[in-house]
Amino acid sequence: MIMKRIVLLVTLVMLAVSTYAQSLIGDWSFALDPQKIGEQDGWTAPSFPDNKLDKVTVPHSYSVDKRFFFYTGNAWYFRKFDAQPLKPTYKAFLNFDAVFYRCEIWLNGHKVGSHEGGYTPFSVDVTQHLQQKNTLSIKVDNSWDSTTIPGSRTKDSNYNAPASQLYPWINYGGITKPVALQIKPSNYIHHLKIEAEPDLKKGTARILIRTDAAFIHLYSGGKKVAAVFKPVNGGFQATLPAKEVQLWSHDNPFLYAVEVISGEDTVRSNFGIRKIEVKNAQLLLNGQPIKMGGCNRPADYPGYGSLDPANVLQQDLSLIKSSGMELSRIAHHAVSKDLLDWADKHGMLIITEAGNWQLSPKQMADPLIREKFRSQMKEMVERDWNHPSVIAYSLGNEFYSHRAEGQAWVKDMAQFTRELDPTRLITFASNIVFRDYIKKPEDEASQYVDFVSANVYAKHAEWVARIHELYPSKPVYISEFGIMATRNKTEQDRIKYLQDAIAAFRKADYVVGASIWTFNDYLSRFPQTNPDGYRSWGIVTPDRQLRESYYIIQKEFSPALIEIAGNQGGKLTVKIKSRADFPAYTLKGYKVKHGDQTLELPVMQPGDTQTLTFNAGNGPVELIKPGDFVILRQKL
Repeated sequence: MIMKRIVLLVTLVMLAVSTYAQSLIGDWSFALDPQKIGEQDGWTAPSFPDNKLDKVTVPHSYSVDKRFFFYTGNAWYFRKFDAQPLKPTYKAFLNFDAVFYRCEIWLNGHKVGSHEGGYTPFSVDVTQHLQQKNTLSIKVDNSWDSTTIPGSRTKDSNYNAPASQLYPWINYGGITKPVALQIKPSNYIHHLKIEAEPDLKKGTARILIRTDAAFIHLYSGGKKVAAVFKPVNGGFQATLPAKEVQLWSHDNPFLYAVEVISGEDTVRSNFGIRKIEVKNAQLLLNGQPIKMGGCNRPADYPGYGSLDPANVLQQDLSLIKSSGMELSRIAHHAVSKDLLDWADKHGMLIITEAGNWQLSPKQMADPLIREKFRSQMKEMVERDWNHPSVIAYSLGNEFYSHRAEGQAWVKDMAQFTRELDPTRLITFASNIVFRDYIKKPEDEASQYVDFVSANVYAKHAEWVARIHELYPSKPVYISEFGIMATRNKTEQDRIKYLQDAIAAFRKADYVVGASIWTFNDYLSRFPQTNPDGYRSWGIVTPDRQLRESYYIIQKEFSPALIEIAGNQGGKLTVKIKSRADFPAYTLKGYKVKHGDQTLELPVMQPGDTQTLTFNAGNGPVELIKPGDFVILRQKL
């Protein structure tokens, strides 16, 4: 019941923008269909008897049921619900946050839509078929092949046959995110887009609302702001005076809200004012250089699979934030809206990625694959473009970026994505760019992106230097580094590897971020997975027990160091030194705690040192970042 209430709250918040929304999470009926007989045997009919079927709670993944863990194929979900009569000028939609992977949808026996893509949202117009009493039937298929994203690779991918048939996370099938019936006026607001650009010299900000709305209300900290929006090409624009502007950042995640009214439709969205840019091999946030740690987080938890319930998500993100992993290409696919909402509110920088996990050259040249990728990217971007935490879009991971097909992919998809949203940076994760056979920038597709992302698992110093030699003006972001703990690799081996890698990154002032692979262990059917079914790359276990490497990462990714300079006469002297190498950024609003005393640090630039004196007591010295996240503990 608690889980249902949490998900219901999230769903209502998500749909509060609509004229009327009815959550369809909760109790559904469920059945497997291994012989694919559902349609021909009348499972789509409202009269289909579901009283003897399994009862499940949506969001749901049938893959986490122990009976069905090894099952790949068709499954059906059934839900009966009442609906209010539609007004003549209104339309009805079924909104799905995510269904993995393919689905077909029937309402009252009529096929109303279908979708492919397991991680992005979509809507189906059901205006013509909605009744007072309704039966919803959904066929879901979690199978994959060489035409799906993610999927298997074709033979020219140069991988051995067993590995090329698989991708290394579980195909958790089901209706994995909330569902709702949404009622809107016929002339409703489509894909509200907010562009907030600060003038860092004047302190003002330009707010552009891309809509044809008649009324716009702006809120800051819950209070209405007297902003005058004037019509411009593509929307309405206002300039906020400096006194009304608070810049969003990882340490000051200040959110505004806009309410847009057009006829009978009202849409409300949060946003932040911040500027992200690259310049002279640096990544700048609001004009200030930043270098940060990060992580990759496979959406996998025992008993939940990829569902990401609120309690798991909040626990994970708090652990991630508290260990300095704040700049992350966090997954190989679109992440949940709830994750981005948390990142907006608490301050994290996210690179979101759509599809293309190791697609082969042949696949990247295939018009069908290209169209599927564009569809997933469009659905992701149009959902995520108002999140200040989203700073960049990634075009894929570990594909042949030196081949003509890979270069064309990056060039074309970068252009496509920039046309959707020119306000974010573009990148992709390469495991090719540092290879010996890349002789000049034109040999590899990183020439088309704003910063170079690289998965570097060996020769850290040599390979990052090679990237910089090729692209001296572009920042380098380490999108993956790490080591899997196996029978031959211990936790101490992992710790040494991580420390050595980070030491190499610190010597390269053009490295702006480094994300470990991975935050958590995850289930997999990929070759060389451990006998328990998990790939043990994580600094936390599957059930989130902290390994020793978690604390090492917390220390290595802390933006400052704690030194106990003296402990005598009842006084404890502590030196706080802000890192100047990596991670490195301005510290503002930080505190240091010892015993029952908490002292505020002044603003500290990278390399600054501050000495504090406490009444000596028991317990560690803690460095606390804004939001009360304890990011470092130093024992006496």
